[in-house]
Amino acid sequence: MDEQKNVKMIQELYAAFDRGDVAFIVNHLADDVHWISHLDAIVPWSGDFSGKDRVPRFFEAIFQSVDVEAFEPKEWVADGDTVVSLGEFACRVRRTGKKSRNRWVFIWKFRDGRICSYEQFHDPALAVAFQ
Repeated sequence: MDEQKNVKMIQELYAAFDRGDVAFIVNHLADDVHWISHLDAIVPWSGDFSGKDRVPRFFEAIFQSVDVEAFEPKEWVADGDTVVSLGEFACRVRRTGKKSRNRWVFIWKFRDGRICSYEQFHDPALAVAFQ
């Protein structure tokens, strides 16, 4: 895949997230996908969800713990098989009722047209909404 196609694929995955279509996302992953969310442990979707069969748990943790108010990708930087995206995420934590709006950075890597690696980084302020 070329860089523009990789960016387009990530944009399609984000559209799938917006509509809750986890199956579409999982369908584009390598079986041995490396899927890590670098967040404070209090955030339910923090940690290692590596392996195609474990990734749906990542999305379940998001959809069960927060009401997503905004997911706004803003920038994409592509180099070879790597796409870095930057944006903003807003949610209301169901357990605490607290709201959070923060910036994020996601790093995607492709191998043979499939996503083989994903890493997520959020502003640490996200964790405050869970406290």
